[in-house]
Amino acid sequence: MGSRIVGMTNTRSDISENTVEDHKSAVREFLQAHEEVASKDALRAGTEVPAWYITQIASTDAFYTSLNHNGNYVASKHIVGHRSSHDGFWRPEVDDGVAVFHRKRTTKATLKHLSFRRPSGLTPSEAREILDRQCYRPLRKLAENDEVYAADWNNTTVYAHSWPSRRDDQLSQRQTDQPADLAPDDGDADGYLYRDELIATFLSVAVSQIQSITPERAAALVLRQFEGDSFDALERRLRRNHSFREALDYVEPEDVPDGTSLWRAFDELHPDELRDCLQSMCSELLADHEHGGEFVVIDGTHIAAWANTREEIENGDVEGASWGQHEGKFYGYKVYIVVDAAAELPVAITMETGKTHDCSGFEPLIDEFEERYDTDELQAVLADAGFDSQGNRDYCQDSLHCPLLGAINPRRSSPLATIKQEIKELFEEHGDEIDSPYDALEKLPQEQLSEYGVEVGSVEESYIFQAIKERMHRHLRAGVERVFSRLKSFTGLDRVRARKEDNVETHVVLSAVALVAASLTAKRQNKPGLIRSPSRLI
Repeated sequence: MGSRIVGMTNTRSDISENTVEDHKSAVREFLQAHEEVASKDALRAGTEVPAWYITQIASTDAFYTSLNHNGNYVASKHIVGHRSSHDGFWRPEVDDGVAVFHRKRTTKATLKHLSFRRPSGLTPSEAREILDRQCYRPLRKLAENDEVYAADWNNTTVYAHSWPSRRDDQLSQRQTDQPADLAPDDGDADGYLYRDELIATFLSVAVSQIQSITPERAAALVLRQFEGDSFDALERRLRRNHSFREALDYVEPEDVPDGTSLWRAFDELHPDELRDCLQSMCSELLADHEHGGEFVVIDGTHIAAWANTREEIENGDVEGASWGQHEGKFYGYKVYIVVDAAAELPVAITMETGKTHDCSGFEPLIDEFEERYDTDELQAVLADAGFDSQGNRDYCQDSLHCPLLGAINPRRSSPLATIKQEIKELFEEHGDEIDSPYDALEKLPQEQLSEYGVEVGSVEESYIFQAIKERMHRHLRAGVERVFSRLKSFTGLDRVRARKEDNVETHVVLSAVALVAASLTAKRQNKPGLIRSPSRLI
């Protein structure tokens, strides 16, 4: 009798499991026929799947529901994983606008992920923009459960990593990310940018600049920077997306190059041709900018080398990479950029081996910038203390005919350390009263000025005068940190997946080209609020 009951129970269980599998198959077939996303209402009307299964579909392992639109849209877990960009989001167009999905599945898990991973944490308004829904309540709940840290900042709340060391770095970056005086327009009113529009924008430039490979393949590689795809995954993405194929002039899916051909295109693409594209796009953007070309900022960051084994890194066997110091020890490369302070565009970019000191990376970067742009309107080059040397100041003046306003490096000498401290104290006490360097000089004792070489008729040539000017323009330097953040967060600057030095350089320049292509797309589509908003590219 007991064995009979067990047998009957197993039979019922098998029937139940088979029924659920039938429901999954029916939903999958419907999604495949409707571009892989559909509303719950459409599923109820277009399938024989029972309403109870569709209502609780978010609890299944096979399907995700949208983070916005009250979870009304459904997509398969597999599709979200394969179609999401490097930041984990997939944003397909739907009847109500855009549905937002994330690999983390739920709103709370996604918000926690963003709070941990974003360089400067996450505010409720930023979360609303990214997820296209109000996020105050789930963020507050995460903080109450000690899953994220909530910090009061500038009349809002920043949600950051729960580890103190990571949290402090995020809040410090948030302080650096204060908007420049010339703030961009509000991007909310301009909606979204579309990747097929970006492809068309880049192709219009590449057709006259790219010779080493076809412009269409170069455009596909630019798209790859946003997606973080392997070359095989890029092939699949292009084959199944009609709008991408149309923008690239691939009529049928079979016309799309295979993954190996796309890798060869990446291998053959010359970085200087990409720099030609970068120059062309930046020049178009700066032409209509009221303050473009007046101040530029230079800075550097590091990216780690990519290797198959730890042993290759420890033995220094990766071509072009070396051990260096930048925010700690690393093995890889240094990337240097010139950023237009008003437009926040990376107008020039170079790459050096990891052990390169910032002072040594200065001249090649200035040469690249000077060769490509008209600098008649340039008033000054701004930089941090890593670039501070008399040689660099002289080189900047000779090459660009403007001063290098670098933060004082106090390690160079005791007098310079004293100057830096005295200027800091001067601005802390009288900052509101200083409108020009001459106002600052008047507040310093004459004996002190003579000691620092300030003579009648040569005041502008003195070191302290230049140091005061640097202090007055320091707020403009924050823009370069925002640009680096966008390059890493949106166009994959630090996601190196190449070993050859030339290929790494191609990847580095592609990241800048992709970012500027998004900005130029916003300009041409008459969406000025999106020029600095690659997060709204879908």
